[in-house]
Amino acid sequence: MLQKISAFILLLIVWFIFAGKITVDVLIIGSAVSLLITLFFSDLLFREVHRRLPWYHYLRKLALLLLFIPVFFYEAVTAALKVSKHVFEKNPSFNPGIVKVKTELTDITGLSLLANLITLTPGTLTLDYDRNESAYYIHWIDVETVEEAEMKKKIIARFERWVGVIFR
Repeated sequence: MLQKISAFILLLIVWFIFAGKITVDVLIIGSAVSLLITLFFSDLLFREVHRRLPWYHYLRKLALLLLFIPVFFYEAVTAALKVSKHVFEKNPSFNPGIVKVKTELTDITGLSLLANLITLTPGTLTLDYDRNESAYYIHWIDVETVEEAEMKKKIIARFERWVGVIFR
């Protein structure tokens, strides 16, 4: 019950932040929406952790996530510059295609984060993940190689290494 109350309060606070003001109508609508979300989805928010880890483990994960943010921004900016180069070319020379890139990640949270990082990077879009082959299908705006190891290095290697360490 405490989890549901906590979720309701957290959602209501987020509602107020996004609304930008606290009025009666914002309070009523926010309370109704927060209550519905809490009733239907709070079990997903507070799932049972099967193994108990010490508090410093979570502090380490937070520190690694904070260290990873500049790495992601660097990768996103360099990819955006490559894509913008193609935009300004008189005769565009890009070679779009769908490639299959295998990953060694097994944690579902890590796999989801990696898929989102690939999609957030300009020039790539995660289309699907094949569980049997542990591979992503990615639309790549400029397919530079068809060699599997080289594709992995160019598209996901840096992200995969960080995500693997964070979600180990």
